[in-house]
Amino acid sequence: MVIPAILRVSFGGVVLAFASCAIAADSAIQAKSAAAVIAADDAWGAAETDGDYAFVDRLLLPGYESIGASGTVTTKETIVAGARARGRSPERAAQVAAWKAAHPTRPEVAIFGDTAVLTWVSAAPDSAGRVLSSDIFTYREGHWRAVYSQHSSASQ
Repeated sequence: MVIPAILRVSFGGVVLAFASCAIAADSAIQAKSAAAVIAADDAWGAAETDGDYAFVDRLLLPGYESIGASGTVTTKETIVAGARARGRSPERAAQVAAWKAAHPTRPEVAIFGDTAVLTWVSAAPDSAGRVLSSDIFTYREGHWRAVYSQHSSASQ
């Protein structure tokens, strides 16, 4: 099938416009606000579920570590490799959704200059207020980047 030149140029322009929007969205300057920190954390979770290891790699600063409730240390490299190996994972998405339903939380953000502490606090009636985890972000080149996480074994 032969596509007229005018349609090829128009279609190419549309594709280029969409690609430009995607690039602009990824490089848009984020506000130094609690909402932007929460959005960065939400995007992180979505990226891990979608297997977007490149996003996870950009979000986590070199030297990032996560300390689990049992004391296990997980490095940036391990998290990025896991997202890459899993790819898009409906199973992981279902596990995360089930955990969140069983462990309702609410975010609390404190910003100190270029550092933000995002604390996930239990919203369950029998354990309301218990800290379940904290993510530390730093503001670099217009974006919030994760530098450290710590998780609690506070019972639900």
